[in-house]
Amino acid sequence: MPTRTRFTIWRPLATAAITTLVAAFLTPATTAHATPRESRPVFSYDDAVREAVWVDTRLDGDGDGRTDRVAVDIVRPREPAAQGRKVPVIMDASPYYSCCGRGNESQRKTYDAQGRVVRMPLFYDNYFVPRGYAFVGVDLAGTNRSDGCVDVGGRSDILSAKAVVDWLNGRATAYTSRTGTTTATADWTNGRTGMIGKSWDGTIANGVAATGVKGLKTIVPISAISSWYDYYFQQGAPLYDSGPDWLSNYVDSPDARAKCAAVQRELVAGAPRTGDLTGLWSERDHVPDASKVRASVFLVHGLQDLNVRMKHVGQWWDALTEHGVERKIWLSQTGHVDPFDFRRGAWVDTLHRWFDHELLGYDNGIDREPMADVERHPDQWVTSTVWPPRATRTATLRPAAGDRPGVGTLGLRKGRGTATFTDDPGLSETDWAAAVDTPPPAKAASPPCPSPVTCGCPAPPASPSPPRRPRPRPT
Repeated sequence: MPTRTRFTIWRPLATAAITTLVAAFLTPATTAHATPRESRPVFSYDDAVREAVWVDTRLDGDGDGRTDRVAVDIVRPREPAAQGRKVPVIMDASPYYSCCGRGNESQRKTYDAQGRVVRMPLFYDNYFVPRGYAFVGVDLAGTNRSDGCVDVGGRSDILSAKAVVDWLNGRATAYTSRTGTTTATADWTNGRTGMIGKSWDGTIANGVAATGVKGLKTIVPISAISSWYDYYFQQGAPLYDSGPDWLSNYVDSPDARAKCAAVQRELVAGAPRTGDLTGLWSERDHVPDASKVRASVFLVHGLQDLNVRMKHVGQWWDALTEHGVERKIWLSQTGHVDPFDFRRGAWVDTLHRWFDHELLGYDNGIDREPMADVERHPDQWVTSTVWPPRATRTATLRPAAGDRPGVGTLGLRKGRGTATFTDDPGLSETDWAAAVDTPPPAKAASPPCPSPVTCGCPAPPASPSPPRRPRPRPT
């Protein structure tokens, strides 16, 4: 499938022509101008501009009679603006900036007395701002300092983040305060935006890209969801003992909890635990909208991720491939983990080069390198020119008896016999992992299923209030 043509240096044609003529007359024939290949940390992080604006989403999710504004915290280098230069943007839109934090240390945004952000979670601002990028941290509608309600992947989630991309490109209105009338313009940026984030944050990047919004040049979804139905259900069977209403309440700001009862009711009614595919789930499925994606996609996922399963990768990647979207992929042997925590040096270098190419237009060759990095064994990585490799074919894996009672295998040949298994909802994947080499009785409830089955027979409750499986969340 041919990919869309992309340009590596963006500048007015007249400027390019003048530059070429000047170089021809003033530069000796033996001297060549080197095209930049890497942004350097030449700007002061300590002296960076730190500001906040509130972007009008043109939605009224909380029903208070005024359109919702989402809080946008900005850290950008001071020097380019003084030089008359505009900078690109790296953006992470998240529901987690106040409730739960980001990264292994659960870092939250912190502010000074004037309400300006002092510290952003993770490394994106302190690494990329000195290299000529602005970093923008967006509080999704209904979280932290934003208006509105959290609708877990719905219109409010996606359009509140999209509104920020629109503002960065001069198509939306922002204000200097949450309720004031003084407007703010993004005259310091060229509008070229890259979105990044893990789990829910990366899912927002997928969703915004699927709107086809202009100005969004690349996304880097890490452990991200492509269809919220497939997050909560597997072939109609519920994976968790809660729905999106619980997750919404988990991240809602106190103000949103007071105003968003109607949205909570809609999430309950539209997401029945029966597994029915309702309109609510269709709205939260980004795969059918892959044809609208204008941005390139650098996808990162763990093959052992039991929170956001690999199905999200397969269906999204196939759809992007079908529509010729420029793409790159990393697949690790980890679970729901950020590559900063398992391949840090290579990750920071690759991400840096990716943004330099996609947002600054540097011809650094990353677009000509292998499409895929895959961890075949712990810390053993291989590359592939395309993904999946051209010789790949579909294989059906079948359960079979192992060399010990109760411990089976998967293979290409059909096995014989039956096995019984009863799920214990009081046990999590952590309990299973601790007993990975033990027969199923150590991981099952009693009594057994009334008839032999291969999997999936629910356990009768042992008491009126059986223990509940922890609610995984996209972190």
